[in-house]
Amino acid sequence: MRLTRRAKHRQYAIIAASWFGTRRQARHAMKKPSRRDAGIAAAAVSAEAPITLKLDNAPMSDIAHALASGQVTATALTKAYLARIETYDRNGPALNSVRAINPDALGIASKLDDRKPSAKRPLAGIPILVKDNIATVVKLLRKAGAVILGKANLTEFANILATDMPAGYSSLGGQVKNPYAPALMDDRGIPVVPPGGSSAGSAVAVAAGLCAASIGTETSGSLLYPASQNGLVTVKPTVGLVSRAGIVPIAHSQDTAGPMTRTVRDAAMLLNVLAAEDPLDPATQRQRRPADYTADLATDAMKGARIGVPSDPADPLNDRYYGKLPPRSAKVMADAIKVLEDLGAAIVRANMPTSGWIGGPGTSMNVLNRNP
Repeated sequence: MRLTRRAKHRQYAIIAASWFGTRRQARHAMKKPSRRDAGIAAAAVSAEAPITLKLDNAPMSDIAHALASGQVTATALTKAYLARIETYDRNGPALNSVRAINPDALGIASKLDDRKPSAKRPLAGIPILVKDNIATVVKLLRKAGAVILGKANLTEFANILATDMPAGYSSLGGQVKNPYAPALMDDRGIPVVPPGGSSAGSAVAVAAGLCAASIGTETSGSLLYPASQNGLVTVKPTVGLVSRAGIVPIAHSQDTAGPMTRTVRDAAMLLNVLAAEDPLDPATQRQRRPADYTADLATDAMKGARIGVPSDPADPLNDRYYGKLPPRSAKVMADAIKVLEDLGAAIVRANMPTSGWIGGPGTSMNVLNRNP
């Protein structure tokens, strides 16, 4: 039976939504089919190599496996991610996490369709987004075979130019929204649940399944905060592990690029590529790194690890951090610490009072400092 044009678009929209995840999203796709989305989604689904990945939550390591086993091609992946960006970043909840699409992404992907991820090119065919203040790290990603999908939105100039800047806002890209609560906005249009900053776009794009992984940067918290807000894994490398050349800096002594991923393994895979000596950054000449960051990943990796907790229940008057936690947050932290202990980690509790708390008698403290 031949389908009418409208029926075809409806069918393609359902196919796209099945990639994208939930039934609710499928219903949305059926109500508002887009000719552009339909074309991209249809091209992404191949009868010869059906794709079983759910791109809304697929780890990069699974995507690499699908490419290596021939389940999917770089072109199909790139088209599918572009369809998700069009549907969820440009339209729908309008997450605003992607500032610009690389116009050459599909052309690059097509040249990688016959390449499989390997030890030499571990990212072959994998679509990656890069924070919009990064330049030269891209060379390493391309050498590893990655498809640079585009640039991710960020807090304007990494939030160095203004006070009270909303996390994830930029005049070029607009306000990045947290994908878990995109509709919760205050009367000024600022997300009630922040996306984190300044690598907001890099984090949201991964959390929303708009790319396999992304690269962000951090001076102090710009990788960790958005990763925390979006349920991701990140690593802030020691300065000198990843080249700083070509990254717009806030503090050259602290700034570094780092991975934004769904899993620890994905972060290790990216760090394998990013951690390289660069003649343009003298700090990288002193780096020491293992041959393979994934080699030591194991289920018993926490056994014997010493994990510090900045809290001492025996000294409640000076419990500067944990003493402020409301019961619900305190339970979350207690549960997380128990998981680490159950995995064999040694929890080391050591209070870390701030300078305002260690002045002793004669200061403006409300309580006498009893911390030794």
